[in-house]
Amino acid sequence: MIFYRQLTPQDPELVKQLMEQYELQFPAFIVNLYPERWASYFNNSSDSAYWVAVEIDKIVGHAGFMYNNDEKCYEIVGVVVSPKHQRKGIGKTLLDHVCGAIQEKGKTEVVLHTLGHPDNEDTLVFYKSMGYSVSKFEKDYFQAGYSRVTFRKSLSH
Repeated sequence: MIFYRQLTPQDPELVKQLMEQYELQFPAFIVNLYPERWASYFNNSSDSAYWVAVEIDKIVGHAGFMYNNDEKCYEIVGVVVSPKHQRKGIGKTLLDHVCGAIQEKGKTEVVLHTLGHPDNEDTLVFYKSMGYSVSKFEKDYFQAGYSRVTFRKSLSH
């Protein structure tokens, strides 16, 4: 059975290991952003929050949000589910937790960025199936071969 809770100070290393299993979605230069993000969250930043999906005592998924000053809205970050646990609704449930918390802040739109390359097509299809729309594609945004796809979703019903 999977249960969901907010990230605790004991979790980041385990989440980092989970991310590192997906080198195409989470290359080192992306994974290395997270320790600072999590530290800010643990220092009671109200501009971010993170959740984990846990099976027994093992973290099998992660997702969060942080305020993106450039976009002037909250951005979903760090969505990852272990290979063995994909296609079981875990990613959807994590996103539901994240979007619910953003709505509680009175916000009606969310943005997320992911890598755009042929080996990440399943991720793009997943977000589209969840009601996210591509708003921008920036070729070689991060570095050569690492384009950025920007998705947006309205949270108002």
